Amino acid sequence: MPDQSQSAGQQLDASYPAPPDYYVQFTDANVARLASTDTDAALDDSELKFLVPPAPPLSGSYSGFGRLWQVQDRLPTLAEQNIPQLYSEGPIDRITELKRLNHSILFEFLDLVDVLIKDPSQFSARTERIRDILVNAHHLINEYRSHQAKETLKLMLQQQIDAKRESTRITLEKCKELQAEVERLRQEAAAVDIHTSAPEAGGHTQEQEETTGYADPSAISAAGLQTILEEVLAIH
Repeated sequence: MPDQSQSAGQQLDASYPAPPDYYVQFTDANVARLASTDTDAALDDSELKFLVPPAPPLSGSYSGFGRLWQVQDRLPTLAEQNIPQLYSEGPIDRITELKRLNHSILFEFLDLVDVLIKDPSQFSARTERIRDILVNAHHLINEYRSHQAKETLKLMLQQQIDAKRESTRITLEKCKELQAEVERLRQEAAAVDIHTSAPEAGGHTQEQEETTGYADPSAISAAGLQTILEEVLAIH
């Protein structure tokens, strides 16, 4: 893997850091050469080696934008952060420990105020102590992250289930309303069929139907009305 470390003079924590020194190697000519060059041969080339992306790290840590990142996404221990652990090892009551650390911060702050009044040159020890307490409290809170993620996922899934159940309930209610309306229309169609089952005197004749091209509405049976109604409902 090529050495792609930035120059010592470059400040990684700057708001607008300068590009790395090897950016000048990313020319169209070098890109074209890399396309026709074997990877091993490119790594031996003084110009092309910077164009070969490094292999992804599989373990340990890696540096990015001036910070150190762990390959395995896990909560680093206080010892790995060089922070003294201010609570007991093993199973503990985190709520009790957080309250105790919170009280300790208040006492340490009062001591810091007293030191600043009497001997300001000794303030660094107090600020380091407060920092250690805050990091310990933050570490205890971070240990709840996995539990928080699980509970958040459960809440999201429950909200989705509730929303789908509400949609299903509304749909079923609308279906019942439509069924009731269809039944009402069927009854009305049956009533119309009873009154129009016998043709009236001087009514529409077959010759008139052939002449006009329209059927007599009174000659449509209830079954016919029901069929027409179901087709209309199916369309909508």
